[in-house]
Amino acid sequence: MALTRDFRQTIRHRAQREPVFRHALLREGIQLMNSGDFRAAKSLLRNSIDATIGFSELARVTKISHPRLQRLFGPNRNPSA
Repeated sequence: MALTRDFRQTIRHRAQREPVFRHALLREGIQLMNSGDFRAAKSLLRNSIDATIGFSELARVTKISHPRLQRLFGPNRNPSA
C-alpha cells in the first residue's frame, strides 16, 4: 500500500524533530532487511532517507545516481543486503 503525502510529511517532520525516532526508522529498516522482509525494509529505509539526507545528497555522497538509488529502494526492486 502506498503512503499518502500527508503521512510521509508526518514521518519527515517527526524524524527531523526526534533523533530517537530517526534512528529507530533506520534500525528497523536494517533489521527487516536482515530478516528477509525486503518490501517493508525498503519502505522504512526510503522514509528514513527522505526524512534525513534525501536522495540527492545520498547520490552525491555515494556516487550512485539519484534515479538508480530511487530504483534500488523502489517497491519493485529486490536489492541484496
